[in-house]
Amino acid sequence: MISLFTDRYKLTLMLSSIFIAGVGYSLYSIYSLPGGLQLSSGFEPQFTRVYIIIGGTFLLGVLTLLYALRYKQEVVVFRDRALEASMGQQDTDQSGKSTISLDNIIQSLSQASSEKDAQQFALQAICKQLEAGQGALYRMIEESGKRRVELTLGYALSIGESTIIKYEVGEGLIGQSAASGNTLYVDDVPDGYIKIVSGLGSASPRHLLIVPVKRNNQVLGIIELASFTEVSEDQRKFVEEAAHLLADKIATTA
Repeated sequence: MISLFTDRYKLTLMLSSIFIAGVGYSLYSIYSLPGGLQLSSGFEPQFTRVYIIIGGTFLLGVLTLLYALRYKQEVVVFRDRALEASMGQQDTDQSGKSTISLDNIIQSLSQASSEKDAQQFALQAICKQLEAGQGALYRMIEESGKRRVELTLGYALSIGESTIIKYEVGEGLIGQSAASGNTLYVDDVPDGYIKIVSGLGSASPRHLLIVPVKRNNQVLGIIELASFTEVSEDQRKFVEEAAHLLADKIATTA
Protein backbone atom coordinates (compact mmCIF):
# COMPACT_ATOMS: atom_id res chain seq x y z
CA MET A 1 0.00 0.00 0.00
CA ILE A 2 2.86 2.36 0.84
CA SER A 3 4.46 1.71 -2.55
CA LEU A 4 1.27 3.02 -4.21
CA PHE A 5 1.82 6.48 -2.71
CA THR A 6 5.54 6.53 -3.48
CA ASP A 7 4.92 5.72 -7.16
CA ARG A 8 3.70 8.96 -8.74
CA TYR A 9 2.33 7.32 -11.84
CA LYS A 10 0.27 4.78 -9.90
CA LEU A 11 -0.98 7.49 -7.55
CA THR A 12 -2.00 9.67 -10.49
CA LEU A 13 -3.78 6.71 -12.07
CA MET A 14 -5.70 6.02 -8.83
CA LEU A 15 -6.79 9.65 -8.46
CA SER A 16 -7.83 9.76 -12.11
CA SER A 17 -9.99 6.67 -11.61
CA ILE A 18 -11.66 8.32 -8.61
CA PHE A 19 -12.22 11.45 -10.69
CA ILE A 20 -13.83 9.51 -13.54
CA ALA A 21 -16.07 7.67 -11.08
CA GLY A 22 -17.02 11.01 -9.52
CA VAL A 23 -17.90 12.40 -12.96
CA GLY A 24 -20.20 9.45 -13.57
CA TYR A 25 -21.89 9.85 -10.19
CA SER A 26 -22.27 13.63 -10.74
CA LEU A 27 -23.97 13.07 -14.10
CA TYR A 28 -26.33 10.54 -12.53
CA SER A 29 -27.15 12.96 -9.69
CA ILE A 30 -27.90 15.81 -12.11
CA TYR A 31 -30.07 13.52 -14.19
CA SER A 32 -31.97 12.44 -11.07
CA LEU A 33 -32.41 16.01 -9.78
CA PRO A 34 -35.82 16.72 -11.38
CA GLY A 35 -37.22 13.54 -9.86
CA GLY A 36 -35.76 14.43 -6.46
CA LEU A 37 -37.37 17.88 -6.65
CA GLN A 38 -40.68 16.23 -7.67
CA LEU A 39 -41.03 18.50 -10.69
CA SER A 40 -44.02 17.97 -12.90
CA SER A 41 -43.65 16.97 -16.50
CA GLY A 42 -42.73 19.61 -19.06
CA PHE A 43 -39.31 20.49 -17.60
CA GLU A 44 -37.37 18.33 -20.05
CA PRO A 45 -36.60 20.99 -22.71
CA GLN A 46 -35.06 23.29 -20.07
CA PHE A 47 -32.87 20.54 -18.54
CA THR A 48 -31.81 18.94 -21.82
CA ARG A 49 -29.51 21.85 -22.70
CA VAL A 50 -28.00 21.71 -19.20
CA TYR A 51 -27.42 17.95 -19.54
CA ILE A 52 -25.65 18.42 -22.88
CA ILE A 53 -23.37 21.21 -21.64
CA ILE A 54 -22.42 19.51 -18.38
CA GLY A 55 -22.05 16.09 -20.02
CA GLY A 56 -19.89 17.49 -22.83
CA THR A 57 -17.70 19.36 -20.34
CA PHE A 58 -17.19 16.26 -18.21
CA LEU A 59 -16.48 14.14 -21.28
CA LEU A 60 -13.90 16.64 -22.55
CA GLY A 61 -12.24 16.67 -19.12
CA VAL A 62 -12.09 12.86 -19.01
CA LEU A 63 -10.60 12.64 -22.53
CA THR A 64 -8.04 15.32 -21.67
CA LEU A 65 -7.06 13.47 -18.51
CA LEU A 66 -6.71 10.13 -20.31
CA TYR A 67 -4.56 11.73 -23.01
CA ALA A 68 -2.37 13.39 -20.37
CA LEU A 69 -1.88 10.06 -18.59
CA ARG A 70 -1.01 8.29 -21.81
CA TYR A 71 1.43 11.03 -22.85
CA LYS A 72 3.05 10.97 -19.41
CA GLN A 73 3.57 7.23 -19.65
CA GLU A 74 5.10 7.58 -23.12
CA VAL A 75 7.44 10.30 -21.84
CA VAL A 76 8.53 8.09 -18.95
CA VAL A 77 9.16 5.15 -21.29
CA PHE A 78 11.07 7.38 -23.73
CA ARG A 79 13.12 8.83 -20.88
CA ASP A 80 13.98 5.36 -19.58
CA ARG A 81 14.96 4.16 -23.05
CA ALA A 82 17.04 7.27 -23.67
CA LEU A 83 18.75 6.76 -20.31
CA GLU A 84 19.47 3.11 -21.12
CA ALA A 85 20.88 4.09 -24.52
CA SER A 86 23.06 6.77 -22.94
CA MET A 87 24.38 4.36 -20.30
CA GLY A 88 24.98 1.74 -22.97
CA GLN A 89 26.97 4.23 -25.06
CA GLN A 90 29.02 5.23 -22.01
CA ASP A 91 29.78 1.58 -21.29
CA THR A 92 30.82 1.10 -24.91
CA ASP A 93 33.08 4.14 -24.81
CA GLN A 94 34.63 3.06 -21.53
CA SER A 95 35.21 -0.46 -22.75
CA GLY A 96 36.82 0.93 -25.92
CA LYS A 97 39.15 3.11 -23.87
CA SER A 98 39.69 0.24 -21.41
CA THR A 99 42.34 0.95 -18.75
CA ILE A 100 45.30 1.83 -20.96
CA SER A 101 47.52 4.58 -19.63
CA LEU A 102 50.74 6.23 -20.67
CA ASP A 103 51.81 6.32 -17.04
CA ASN A 104 53.03 2.73 -17.30
CA ILE A 105 55.06 3.60 -20.41
CA ILE A 106 56.57 6.68 -18.75
CA GLN A 107 57.45 4.67 -15.66
CA SER A 108 58.99 1.88 -17.74
CA LEU A 109 61.10 4.29 -19.80
CA SER A 110 62.28 6.13 -16.69
CA GLN A 111 63.85 2.89 -15.48
CA ALA A 112 65.80 2.36 -18.72
CA SER A 113 69.49 3.21 -18.64
CA SER A 114 70.20 2.33 -22.26
CA GLU A 115 68.52 2.39 -25.65
CA LYS A 116 68.01 -1.38 -25.63
CA ASP A 117 66.40 -1.27 -22.18
CA ALA A 118 64.10 1.54 -23.31
CA GLN A 119 62.99 -0.47 -26.33
CA GLN A 120 62.42 -3.64 -24.31
CA PHE A 121 60.52 -1.95 -21.46
CA ALA A 122 58.33 0.04 -23.84
CA LEU A 123 57.47 -2.93 -26.07
CA GLN A 124 56.54 -5.12 -23.09
CA ALA A 125 54.42 -2.39 -21.49
CA ILE A 126 52.55 -1.72 -24.75
CA CYS A 127 51.86 -5.40 -25.46
CA LYS A 128 50.66 -6.09 -21.91
CA GLN A 129 48.27 -3.13 -21.82
CA LEU A 130 46.78 -3.99 -25.23
CA GLU A 131 46.89 -7.72 -24.46
CA ALA A 132 48.57 -8.22 -27.82
CA GLY A 133 49.45 -11.75 -28.84
CA GLN A 134 52.76 -10.70 -30.37
CA GLY A 135 54.90 -7.61 -30.61
CA ALA A 136 58.00 -6.63 -32.54
CA LEU A 137 60.29 -3.63 -32.59
CA TYR A 138 62.35 -2.76 -35.66
CA ARG A 139 65.25 -0.33 -35.70
CA MET A 140 66.03 1.94 -38.64
CA ILE A 141 69.52 1.28 -40.00
CA GLU A 142 71.31 3.24 -42.72
CA GLU A 143 74.38 1.83 -44.46
CA SER A 144 76.04 2.99 -47.67
CA GLY A 145 73.19 5.39 -48.34
CA LYS A 146 70.57 2.64 -48.08
CA ARG A 147 68.00 2.40 -45.32
CA ARG A 148 66.34 -0.66 -43.86
CA VAL A 149 64.44 -1.64 -40.75
CA GLU A 150 65.70 -4.64 -38.83
CA LEU A 151 64.09 -6.61 -36.02
CA THR A 152 65.80 -5.89 -32.72
CA LEU A 153 63.29 -7.04 -30.08
CA GLY A 154 60.27 -9.30 -29.95
CA TYR A 155 57.42 -10.10 -27.60
CA ALA A 156 56.16 -13.71 -27.72
CA LEU A 157 57.74 -14.20 -31.14
CA SER A 158 58.21 -17.82 -32.24
CA ILE A 159 61.59 -17.32 -33.92
CA GLY A 160 65.14 -18.26 -33.02
CA GLU A 161 67.56 -15.79 -31.47
CA SER A 162 69.86 -15.92 -34.51
CA THR A 163 67.02 -15.25 -36.97
CA ILE A 164 67.44 -11.96 -38.82
CA ILE A 165 64.32 -10.22 -40.11
CA LYS A 166 64.75 -7.02 -42.10
CA TYR A 167 62.89 -4.96 -44.68
CA GLU A 168 64.07 -2.36 -47.12
CA VAL A 169 62.29 0.97 -46.76
CA GLY A 170 59.13 0.63 -48.84
CA GLU A 171 59.15 -3.19 -48.74
CA GLY A 172 56.07 -4.86 -47.30
CA LEU A 173 53.85 -3.30 -44.64
CA ILE A 174 56.79 -2.62 -42.31
CA GLY A 175 58.76 -0.93 -45.07
CA GLN A 176 55.73 1.08 -46.20
CA SER A 177 55.21 2.46 -42.70
CA ALA A 178 58.92 3.30 -42.48
CA ALA A 179 58.78 5.10 -45.84
CA SER A 180 55.59 7.10 -45.19
CA GLY A 181 55.91 7.58 -41.44
CA ASN A 182 52.23 6.68 -41.09
CA THR A 183 50.40 4.15 -38.94
CA LEU A 184 48.99 1.11 -40.74
CA TYR A 185 46.12 -1.02 -39.41
CA VAL A 186 44.96 -4.29 -40.95
CA ASP A 187 41.77 -5.76 -39.48
CA ASP A 188 41.54 -8.87 -41.65
CA VAL A 189 44.92 -10.56 -41.59
CA PRO A 190 44.98 -13.63 -43.88
CA ASP A 191 45.30 -17.04 -42.24
CA GLY A 192 48.90 -18.09 -41.91
CA TYR A 193 50.30 -14.56 -42.33
CA ILE A 194 51.37 -14.60 -38.66
CA LYS A 195 51.45 -17.53 -36.26
CA ILE A 196 51.32 -17.21 -32.49
CA VAL A 197 52.72 -20.38 -30.97
CA SER A 198 52.38 -21.50 -27.37
CA GLY A 199 52.59 -24.76 -25.47
CA LEU A 200 48.89 -25.29 -26.22
CA GLY A 201 49.20 -24.92 -29.98
CA SER A 202 49.26 -22.17 -32.58
CA ALA A 203 46.75 -19.68 -33.99
CA SER A 204 46.64 -16.79 -36.46
CA PRO A 205 45.74 -13.30 -35.18
CA ARG A 206 43.24 -11.28 -37.21
CA HIS A 207 44.42 -7.73 -36.49
CA LEU A 208 47.77 -6.09 -37.19
CA LEU A 209 48.90 -2.63 -36.07
CA ILE A 210 52.10 -1.03 -37.40
CA VAL A 211 53.21 2.26 -35.83
CA PRO A 212 56.35 4.24 -36.73
CA VAL A 213 58.67 5.38 -33.95
CA LYS A 214 59.62 8.85 -35.10
CA ARG A 215 60.98 12.12 -33.75
CA ASN A 216 60.77 15.40 -35.66
CA ASN A 217 59.31 13.47 -38.61
CA GLN A 218 62.36 11.22 -38.70
CA VAL A 219 61.52 7.51 -38.46
CA LEU A 220 63.77 5.78 -35.94
CA GLY A 221 62.00 2.43 -35.92
CA ILE A 222 58.73 0.53 -36.24
CA ILE A 223 56.42 -1.12 -33.67
CA GLU A 224 54.39 -4.08 -34.94
CA LEU A 225 51.55 -5.58 -32.87
CA ALA A 226 49.43 -8.63 -33.65
CA SER A 227 46.13 -9.13 -31.82
CA PHE A 228 43.21 -11.56 -31.83
CA THR A 229 40.79 -8.74 -30.94
CA GLU A 230 40.07 -5.48 -32.73
CA VAL A 231 42.34 -2.56 -31.85
CA SER A 232 40.18 0.46 -31.05
CA GLU A 233 40.92 4.02 -32.15
CA ASP A 234 41.89 4.97 -28.59
CA GLN A 235 44.29 2.05 -28.41
CA ARG A 236 45.91 3.05 -31.71
CA LYS A 237 46.41 6.60 -30.45
CA PHE A 238 47.86 5.17 -27.25
CA VAL A 239 50.47 3.19 -29.20
CA GLU A 240 51.31 6.24 -31.32
CA GLU A 241 51.84 8.35 -28.19
CA ALA A 242 53.90 5.58 -26.60
CA ALA A 243 56.01 5.38 -29.76
CA HIS A 244 56.63 9.13 -29.54
CA LEU A 245 57.80 8.77 -25.92
CA LEU A 246 60.09 5.91 -26.96
CA ALA A 247 61.55 8.00 -29.78
CA ASP A 248 62.39 10.80 -27.32
CA LYS A 249 64.02 8.29 -24.98
CA ILE A 250 66.06 6.74 -27.78
CA ALA A 251 67.24 10.18 -28.90
CA THR A 252 68.42 11.11 -25.39
CA THR A 253 70.15 7.80 -24.66
CA ALA A 254 71.77 7.33 -28.08
